[in-house]
Amino acid sequence: MSETYARLLATADGMPVIDTHEHLPLSFSYQGDAPDILCDYLSHYLSSDLRAGGMPKEDVERVRDCKVNLMERWPLLEPWLNQVKNTSYYKSVQIAMQKIHGIDDMTGDTIQALNGSFIKNVTDPDYRRRIMKGMCHIERSIACRGDDLTQPDEFFVRTFYPEAWAMPWITVEQKNLADYCEAYRAEYRRWRDSGAVALKIAMAYNRTLLIEDVSFEQADALFSQYKNDSGRFPIPLQDYMLRYVLSLADEDHFVVQFHTGIQEGLFNDIENSNPMLLKNLFTKYPNLTFDLFHIGYPYDRELITLAKYHPNVYIDMCWANIISPHASREFFREALDVIPYTKIFAFGGDYCFYDGVVGHLTMAKQNICAVLAEKVDRGEYGIALAEKILHAVFYGNAKRVFKL
Repeated sequence: MSETYARLLATADGMPVIDTHEHLPLSFSYQGDAPDILCDYLSHYLSSDLRAGGMPKEDVERVRDCKVNLMERWPLLEPWLNQVKNTSYYKSVQIAMQKIHGIDDMTGDTIQALNGSFIKNVTDPDYRRRIMKGMCHIERSIACRGDDLTQPDEFFVRTFYPEAWAMPWITVEQKNLADYCEAYRAEYRRWRDSGAVALKIAMAYNRTLLIEDVSFEQADALFSQYKNDSGRFPIPLQDYMLRYVLSLADEDHFVVQFHTGIQEGLFNDIENSNPMLLKNLFTKYPNLTFDLFHIGYPYDRELITLAKYHPNVYIDMCWANIISPHASREFFREALDVIPYTKIFAFGGDYCFYDGVVGHLTMAKQNICAVLAEKVDRGEYGIALAEKILHAVFYGNAKRVFKL
């Protein structure tokens, strides 16, 4: 560890953070029916590594069942867990074990003590504050909770899911498209006026990111044929609604967050999520700020190019730091050579449970500080510039763009 790296890491550990993306529960502290470390730690990410390694889906679900005695579940998990301890997803939760629970690893000798510490922590009314404010110094997190319209609090601000209307997954009550659009407009304004700071669009899990230009007449004809029991809108009608969504947000100079790149889970279509599919939107909606998630991994170079071409395109490293620390460092190193550092957000935990935020933020700081230290030690940057960039990517850029 160089002296420069140690200095930058100490600076990072002492400064405030804006967390650009979380799925954390807003009013409780753990997943499932009761506090249980396996239920939380396998709620996503790590469970995908287990399944990619061959663990049957039903066995993962049984291991997460907190109604079954922990020591009955452990033998089912242990051989599969030992096969994924090399992955970054495991590294993230291992850091959480060490920092929060004082235990180095999850093994047969430690699992009961880990679970006991986990239960003690998450049932403490002060747990969330200790994690988010005390350990992580997170000034505010942007919570992706499309069902919660409550006002911002000291921990979270909200995003709004327009996909609920564009795909849709709500009950359609209107008889014509014009009335449906007006109903969406009212709902969007309700969220906007309640303090929501961005739209969140994750449609790459279900369809391509390419949003074509569709006429009102074509969309209206499709809408008139739609029935609530017929599933999602046909793609052209989705496209029309998504363009309508973006046009309203453009009028308000709003921020829209797009999932790009790798999707969580198995059996996804990575080609649906290539950020290049969005390029026709950036000049169409020049007042929108596009916050493109997950460095577009594995399309990170394409995303850097898009951010260089378009002033309203920003790159978000949420989730990326635990997908691949190596790819995140390479991305950040190259992005600093190509685009203004003011267009990069370094951290969004993207977790469903609070322990994970600690592990992810630790890894994000390690990645960013390693690249900046390298540039200082090679004589590319002075330490003052490196510290300025460090503060901007973890705090200042997001605070400015999301008006926090």
